[in-house]
Amino acid sequence: MDIAGFDLNLMKAFDALYAERHVTRAGSRIGLSQSAMSGALTRLRELLGDELFVRTPSGMQPTPRAHDLAGPVSDALRLLRSALQADSFDPATADNTVTLAMTDYAAFVLLPPLMARLSVDAPHINVRVSGMFGRDEAITLLDSGEANLAIGFPVETSARIISSPLFFESFACVVREGHPAFAGGPSLEAFAAAPHLLVSPEGDRSGIVDRRLADLGLERRVVLSLPQFLAAPFVIAGTDLIATLASRVARRFADTGAGIAMYDPPLELPTWPLNLMWHRRADTHGAIAWLRGIITKIAASA
Repeated sequence: MDIAGFDLNLMKAFDALYAERHVTRAGSRIGLSQSAMSGALTRLRELLGDELFVRTPSGMQPTPRAHDLAGPVSDALRLLRSALQADSFDPATADNTVTLAMTDYAAFVLLPPLMARLSVDAPHINVRVSGMFGRDEAITLLDSGEANLAIGFPVETSARIISSPLFFESFACVVREGHPAFAGGPSLEAFAAAPHLLVSPEGDRSGIVDRRLADLGLERRVVLSLPQFLAAPFVIAGTDLIATLASRVARRFADTGAGIAMYDPPLELPTWPLNLMWHRRADTHGAIAWLRGIITKIAASA
């Protein structure tokens, strides 16, 4: 049967007739007059090639064909109502899968408390994390729908991409305990002369530290450049390399008890923002809006 021109209101009429077994009561159930309901039944019979409901002394009784249709029609109407009603998200029962595009830093800082929170408030939600290395990648992933949210360095806002700051981060130095460059207190000259480890997701051989040193007429030697920071503490603990990292990461490395110390850099470095980004088409989506709120609260206490 071709349903291209099928009137879905006839399905409402059928559902009401099956429930009431009476034309007038069925019409009242869905707001139709007795004559309009009779007309709907006539059209249903013509379209489906079956009497559907037969008059008997005890009321209108469904035919076998009507019995076969009753369940699927009722299910289809219920699904349609659910899809068209206002987006009401219940985290306790939701079983959504959400994809988060995150930098390594964002995952390191926010993912553990986020998953702990979801395990309590939204135990059936599944999270997929997609790595994100460049700023433009956030726009690509959000535009394509491959990611529902992106967390990382802010991108330029536009008519379609919304960006909201979560917090601002500073820098700290991590070295092995007893490192000579910090033995007598932070010294800019000793800092510049020491070998360094640079974490650069984009593969750069220099960073903000190099630019600030250059402003002061100094330069450093980057002995090791890494795309991720997770190997950094193991390298730092056994060498004289200095790593200048995000403060929240440096603090966790120093708290591991693995012989790593944390110091303020001996030169002024800027803070930088971590932003939460999403596509405007998902701005009012219940699950995504709720998750944005949770991430924002977690970031406030990170």
